[in-house]
Amino acid sequence: MQPILFSLWKYPVYSWGLSLAIAFVIGTVYAAMSGKKKGIDPDNVIDLALFVCIASIIGARLLYVLLNIGSYVDYPISVFYMRDGGLSYFGGLGAGVLVGVLYCRKQKVSIGKMADVAAPAVAIGYAIVRIGCLLNGCCYGRISEVPWALGAGPGGALRHPTQIYSAIASVIIFFILRAVEPKKKFDGQILWLYAGLYCVGRFIVEFFRVGTRDYFAPLTATQVLCVLLAVLAFGVVRARARGASPAEPNKPSAAGPSVKA
Repeated sequence: MQPILFSLWKYPVYSWGLSLAIAFVIGTVYAAMSGKKKGIDPDNVIDLALFVCIASIIGARLLYVLLNIGSYVDYPISVFYMRDGGLSYFGGLGAGVLVGVLYCRKQKVSIGKMADVAAPAVAIGYAIVRIGCLLNGCCYGRISEVPWALGAGPGGALRHPTQIYSAIASVIIFFILRAVEPKKKFDGQILWLYAGLYCVGRFIVEFFRVGTRDYFAPLTATQVLCVLLAVLAFGVVRARARGASPAEPNKPSAAGPSVKA
């Protein structure tokens, strides 16, 4: 583990924060380039990325705190301490989607097309952030004796590197989305597909990860949520793709590219 990578003028640079910054830049550049090919103004993509990044961090922290409220009752100020982790991805995803919808409606940008541009960017960004989690020592796995176990967690014990598992799964999802995108049947399909695939990957990783063990039969609360969201996401993809004519992702909408106000 290496939570602090280096210092600049005596100010520590944290591995998780730096990974988040790198993920934001790479994801935004990718989305802007991809969106431009589909008739979406890159300025809209960059603006949306800023709003979504802020909203996602707030949403992720808020949901995590609500799910673990007992840990913050006696010391409420600790809600703002995030150096040791404490973010819920589902909270961040929900907040990001909500802000994205509101922004696209205000700017009169196609929500479906913007969502399909954003989904692969989110996947690759998520993989980068998980490397930051590995260096930070959060989101760690169960103690294990597998040959690839790492001491990325409290006490230095060898554990399943669930951060790497998640990163690998997200990279695979990225390439699946890239492969499906030219053949998509409707705008928004790539985002729904991402949601379903993410839930599948997260469901599997949960078996190896240490976290809140709110069990429903043999499953955690997160796994139950993954099942529900995966069924919803794949159901939407199947229902909307059936009988739909292939979308034309490389053509601007009839109204043309959005112009920034």
